[in-house]
Amino acid sequence: MATEEQLKKDDAHREPLEGVNSHEWFRTSPRAFSKDDFLIFVRVTIATFLASSVPLANASFSIARCCTLAARQDFQTYIADFWPWEVCNFNEAIDFSSNVTYPSIMRSMSWAKQYCNGTQYSSLNQWLQPLCAYISPYIGILLICPVGDVIEHHFAVFGSSKGLSWIEIVLNGVRDPLQEYMSILGDPASTTFGAFNEIWSDVQTMRRLHMKNPEDISWLHRRALWIAALAGVIRFTEQTSWHRDVLEAVDRPGELASENKVDVIRVVGKTDVSEGQKDDIAPFDTEIKTNISQFQHASTSKATDEVDKAIDMIIAARASFTGGVLIPVVLMLAVTAATFYGAYGSIGDKDTALALAYCVWYSWLLVVGVGGNCFASTLNTDLAKRAFGKVLNLGNHPVSVPLRDRYVNNQLWDSWADASTNDGSFGSNARSLKGDWRVWMWFCLGQFSGFCSVAFASACAAAIAWTTPTVGLGCRSFNFILYAVLSFAISYLHVLCSWLSIRARIHAGRNIALLVLRPVYWTLVFVNALTVVLGTLLHLVGVFRTCWCERLTWSDSALIELNSKTAQAVDNARSYRVQEVHSSEDG
Repeated sequence: MATEEQLKKDDAHREPLEGVNSHEWFRTSPRAFSKDDFLIFVRVTIATFLASSVPLANASFSIARCCTLAARQDFQTYIADFWPWEVCNFNEAIDFSSNVTYPSIMRSMSWAKQYCNGTQYSSLNQWLQPLCAYISPYIGILLICPVGDVIEHHFAVFGSSKGLSWIEIVLNGVRDPLQEYMSILGDPASTTFGAFNEIWSDVQTMRRLHMKNPEDISWLHRRALWIAALAGVIRFTEQTSWHRDVLEAVDRPGELASENKVDVIRVVGKTDVSEGQKDDIAPFDTEIKTNISQFQHASTSKATDEVDKAIDMIIAARASFTGGVLIPVVLMLAVTAATFYGAYGSIGDKDTALALAYCVWYSWLLVVGVGGNCFASTLNTDLAKRAFGKVLNLGNHPVSVPLRDRYVNNQLWDSWADASTNDGSFGSNARSLKGDWRVWMWFCLGQFSGFCSVAFASACAAAIAWTTPTVGLGCRSFNFILYAVLSFAISYLHVLCSWLSIRARIHAGRNIALLVLRPVYWTLVFVNALTVVLGTLLHLVGVFRTCWCERLTWSDSALIELNSKTAQAVDNARSYRVQEVHSSEDG
């Protein structure tokens, strides 16, 4: 009986749970860890694992202290001339004006990992002096380089919510300058050639305008050449064409319309009149024809005057080269010359040599800054639309073209200007451009000429970093070489993308090759721009001063130099660095 009663009691306790879902019961039952606690535990575990995998840096690391430690281990070698701290100038300033050199302290990479593991962060003078001397001026040169307009993009992630429209405005506003300046740093060869090509195209156009007699070239062709030179910065689109009234005013002076109007007036005047009245009507008829002729001439003159006024407006609105380009460049050259002079007075100093390598590395920006502002086409899209809006159709939203795309865009403008009707369709111009192998051969040669400017600056910088002890491939020299190699590959990838883009604009449809290569191109541009930006930041901060950055052989037996102003450092500076700086200044 007791057993049966106990079973009934147990069943009574189980009855409320029979209708309860097992998952709900598990959710409401007390647990040691809730769901939120479990997620926190997982996140902390992952964060701890990632943090433990990051190598630790010894902030108290000093290359001079490490050198002193190595010299103390070979105390008997230097006891006759120096104390160990004097060998490495530990806590002492080096006198670079004297001819005294210090012993070379070479240790293996395995020894450096054991005793000199860490990063020697830059002091105030080590990062502020290069930042003010040449990095900031070069940033100013970069900012005066002409950039193109970026078409506003609608980010689908925000949907159609009006409340988030300001986010799109901010993103588009930030994306415009960042993308264009990133393209200058990431694709320097295309940018440099674009600046060169603009100057050469303007020279050729001005030569054609001045060498030909006015009788040998039509009025409209002459104005079209002027517009191609002045408005070449505007992207040539399918809608680019003369307004109809300009073509009618030049190609058709309205003779057919004049005859029709005169005939109508004569029909009205030819009522039933006697022979004696014809003499009275004839003068009236002649006066009507004279007024119509004057009206046609006035209409033609107005249309042609609008073209001349637009050209004059653009010429008058050009920015002053002296104030916009020459003065900033001269000031930057003066500051850079002072940097070079200071480097000559510190021959043998490792930090000065490596800082000078970065100063030489950026010198290609001078070519882009000066060349990019020397050509005639320096107007913005708003001014172009106001000036040429009455005579030329530039499309609904005209945009300016970046330097990297100027060559192809100039070819389209030149084809339009040289067209027999001066109203050639975009399709015919693009087809002739796509099929002309000479155009693309010159494009490849031009890209190589632009790359030579970048390669020369990178080679000089790499040579300085390579020959500065420790001699060999280090982080800085690898940084310069990587930038040159990526710039070469990106420049010719841009040629292929440009050809595919022209092809896609002719043939409607999705171009699979272009859809694949364009993201690859922009990814490489982004990586190459990071090579400049991150390489400079790591140099300024001092990350490149780590011992493993001295030699990128990844071998424990590789020897690295721990001392400064050694005999090898002074000899290499006199043999290589001075000559390369002179050649960089001449170039």
